[in-house]
Amino acid sequence: MKKTLNRTLSLVLALVLAVSLALPAAAAGKPVTLDKSEVSLAPKQTVTVTATLSEENQGKSIEWKSLDRTIAEVTAKKGTATITAKKKGSTAVTATVNGYTAVCNITVEDDYVTDVLLTPAGPETIPVGKTRQLKAEVKYAHGSQGDQSVTWTSSKPAVATVSDKGLVTAVAEGSAEIVALSKGESATGTPVMKAYQLTVTKAGVSSVGDTLVLSRTTAAVNSGLYVDTPLQPPQVAVRNDAAEVTGGYTITYRWTDSANKELGTEMILTVQPASLADFTVTCTVTATSKTDSTQVLTGTCIYNVKVYPGTSVGAVTTLSQGTATLDKLMNQEGKLSVLDQLTKGDGTDFAPAIPGLSHVVFDVPTTLGVGVGSLSARDQIPYYLSSQADGNHLNQVAFTPWKTGTYSVGFFAYGDKTYYGRLEIIVTDQTVTPPAETNRQCDGAGFTFAVTDFFHSSDTDPVASIVFGTPTAGKLVRDLARGSGTPDKGDRYYTNSASKGDFHVSTLSYLPNAGFSGTDTIPVTLTTQSGKVTASALSVYVTGKTHSEHFTDVTEANVGSWAANAVDFACDFGLVNGMEPNKFYPNSTMTRAQLVTILYRAAGSPEQAVTTNFEDLNVGAYYYNAVVWANVSGVVNGTSDRTFSPDALITREQIATILYRYAETTGGDTSATAAALNGYADKGKVSSWATKAMTWAVSHGIISGVTDSTLSPLSSATRAQVVVMLHRYLTD
Repeated sequence: MKKTLNRTLSLVLALVLAVSLALPAAAAGKPVTLDKSEVSLAPKQTVTVTATLSEENQGKSIEWKSLDRTIAEVTAKKGTATITAKKKGSTAVTATVNGYTAVCNITVEDDYVTDVLLTPAGPETIPVGKTRQLKAEVKYAHGSQGDQSVTWTSSKPAVATVSDKGLVTAVAEGSAEIVALSKGESATGTPVMKAYQLTVTKAGVSSVGDTLVLSRTTAAVNSGLYVDTPLQPPQVAVRNDAAEVTGGYTITYRWTDSANKELGTEMILTVQPASLADFTVTCTVTATSKTDSTQVLTGTCIYNVKVYPGTSVGAVTTLSQGTATLDKLMNQEGKLSVLDQLTKGDGTDFAPAIPGLSHVVFDVPTTLGVGVGSLSARDQIPYYLSSQADGNHLNQVAFTPWKTGTYSVGFFAYGDKTYYGRLEIIVTDQTVTPPAETNRQCDGAGFTFAVTDFFHSSDTDPVASIVFGTPTAGKLVRDLARGSGTPDKGDRYYTNSASKGDFHVSTLSYLPNAGFSGTDTIPVTLTTQSGKVTASALSVYVTGKTHSEHFTDVTEANVGSWAANAVDFACDFGLVNGMEPNKFYPNSTMTRAQLVTILYRAAGSPEQAVTTNFEDLNVGAYYYNAVVWANVSGVVNGTSDRTFSPDALITREQIATILYRYAETTGGDTSATAAALNGYADKGKVSSWATKAMTWAVSHGIISGVTDSTLSPLSSATRAQVVVMLHRYLTD
């Protein structure tokens, strides 16, 4: 972050020096100098030459002269001369002051072609029967508007033809080159050409009904002065009615400022405010059909960036160091901890001391490098500087490294005024090992206990039974299947055969909370065969994912950084399948039937002996038993007495309602904080029948805002968003 600004300042300084050196200041002993000493022109072309007088010759007149006016003419006004080329040849224009002459050599030559630019440039793909209009612009060395004529030819007329006006017609499947050959010549006397690469595909289904759907069209973003702030693009889907067709399009991004100046074309744009003025950035998303390049869909999302005073703090750690708290993580020089940088500053404007610092709130959704490690801090929770304050404390926030790379996260620092900053942690070394005290390791899918976790035949007094306490960042579930089971309530688990209604330890599983990574602690009370009772604790090392191990389209570049754990959790427990082999289609929206089917699977897919009055269901469809079960159980209602609308897209408030009813039928926690929706400006858009469920879902962190101030209850949800919500619910 700091290096980026330093490089920018260095570049600005270099440009200033370069400009100052280029100015035609009169050299010592030279009464006059010219800003150009050599000029090449085409006939009728003009150029301006500027003269600068030495200090002792200021105010004196300049005598301008062309040595051959048939080749180049000169007209002058004081220190500026306009030179006009007349015909081919060489001459010079002179400026004389006080007996001293400065010279600009002039070469006049016929202009020549340097390039041919095609629009569109290609390569492109269009189906049989489609046409594409090409335009050619002939570029000349001296910028004159010479002959713009070109000759159009096709390398394979059987595949694609082209008219003398550049209209291309796709004839048959295959590949062809459409060539534009300039009538004008290059400097060597040869024509200049440019080729447009075309692939013709078979005539396909019309894509007229395809529409581009963005997860949001506006976003509120926080940033700090001189703080690198990543802007994530909206999630993208292309739909044709209820069908998902995103895989048939190439998605590209273009970021622009308020003056429409291009800022970048990468998927994620990093901005660094140079003033405290708020600003806007626009992301234009373009979807181009892979089989028809003439089919282009666009949409935009506007980012309103609020700028606070900024701070950038950092640390360097090693994999061998393992977990370390913020008061132990040191900067690159090894002199200041992260807490020191916040309270004392590092002596630069980039990490100033924050006067009156009371607490820090981490902006977890802005995290980059989630696969590098994990921070124990939770989103939007205050962490206090003073250890005397009630609540969570900043010196207890810990970072656990997993692999080499850079981890960073945004945060608010509250003191005499509010700062927005970014914490950047660089992890070095090549290997990763869990902390030495870790008993087990798992990912977001958790694990089932084994007898060998507790019973060791070599012990003189082996463990016979265990009573588990509550994990700090997870839950214990008996008979875990399809992601759900019976929550443990302090029951006793045996290492030998269980009897009298007790349970064997192999029936109990651990599920980490959704989004958690790091070390979790599970209290245990162990009873040996002789009756000795010992209180102890298990340490579980939970690793996170940035990409799916099952689906190739869930990556860190799209939704993997926040959805990979949930996607693989749902897949591991058989709750969801891919839409095609190795493809999850995370940005595809989800239907009512698909969501009900997932919950039906989580409930164990119970047999159904009843039917339904819904007339729009296909009895042989994958969802039929699920809909019957959900309706009979009270989990879901129809859209009318006779219709269920299985293919209708599910909205965020409908998801909350269905999950709430599912919790009611399965004995889940349905408590809620009454004021949970108060922080959202659009809470009034929540339907009256969904208010209770949305309040519950937000209270439990199952649904979070699309932005800091909006819930978007009526928006449809993608497959990735739904499995994340489900993961949060099942591990709540």
